[in-house]
Amino acid sequence: MTSMRLQAVGDVLLWIRNEKKPFALIQDQFRQKDLLFGNLETVLSESGDPSQKRWVNTTPPEAGDYLKDAGFDILSLANNHTLDMGREGFEKTLEGLESRDIAYIGGVRGDEPPAGLVVERNGIRLGFLGYTSGRFRSPPGVTVSKLKKKAIINDIRALKGRCDHIVVSLHWGIENTYYPSPDQTRLAHALIDSGATLILGHHSHTIQGLERYNGGLIAYSLGNFQFDTEIFKEKINSTMILSVDFDRHGIRGYTVTPGVINSDFQPEVAKGQTREKVQRWIARCSDRVQNGEVTRQWWFEQISEDYLAYNLESYRYRIRQHGFAPLAECGVWLVTPFCLNCYAGLIRRRLRGRNTGGDA
Repeated sequence: MTSMRLQAVGDVLLWIRNEKKPFALIQDQFRQKDLLFGNLETVLSESGDPSQKRWVNTTPPEAGDYLKDAGFDILSLANNHTLDMGREGFEKTLEGLESRDIAYIGGVRGDEPPAGLVVERNGIRLGFLGYTSGRFRSPPGVTVSKLKKKAIINDIRALKGRCDHIVVSLHWGIENTYYPSPDQTRLAHALIDSGATLILGHHSHTIQGLERYNGGLIAYSLGNFQFDTEIFKEKINSTMILSVDFDRHGIRGYTVTPGVINSDFQPEVAKGQTREKVQRWIARCSDRVQNGEVTRQWWFEQISEDYLAYNLESYRYRIRQHGFAPLAECGVWLVTPFCLNCYAGLIRRRLRGRNTGGDA
């Protein structure tokens, strides 16, 4: 039976160290694909209007050659860094991808939402959609697709007649966390129920679990792929390649290739005990999600301390750089319902640790 293989990876930054080509050590793995997908977590421009944020991700336009040489076919632009250099940076990113015949989803010129992308390989048509939960406004003449449940379901239904299967890319969740929230799980299930076949998540900078659901597959977060891991407190360097085999009827099967990101920001296939460790982690996360163990209360207990510390550090930096506006924004953020739930989760976890004589 005719089949095709989609390989998918997470966040791609294109920063390099010691003049090492970013994908040189993983190239052999990509030869096994019919299509290669990733999330482009940078702007292919060093000019434009920089965002007032902690991390502004830019790379020289010629870094697009790394993407072409690696064999990327489709990239998502629906993420919180795609407008880091404003409209000019976004336009140059599109030009850089188009000049290299690399397709993209989740962002488009103009003020209308981008249409889905349909790509055919081996007689099988895959439709791609991309969205982000990032909090920003698109400038006039640019549209980046926001993560809104009703709109995504409508897009899935509109695209369904043009393809055999639908792949939805979601830049979502909370950074530096290891499990999707119950809200994410419910949304992913709703999208599969509405006609999506594969969900590809990213943004957390960590590998999260996978779940088979109602004939579909959900990868809650593919993690970093080619990235400067030293900017994170825990220097998380695990990564993965997800390979999904499709036929006309759906997903025939999938495999995960565990990897690590070395000190030169290059992904490579993990070996030996490191490979086993990454595999065990993916299995642990997947089991916890599939067994319904990630409750709302438990999840807030797990994420609260790191979430609050990470965002407070970001606000402190922005306040030092830009003054009153981020200070006011921080004041509002501190009393949001999400933060209030974090405070409650942090208190519960510390009380439980005190009662049991250690951290739970």
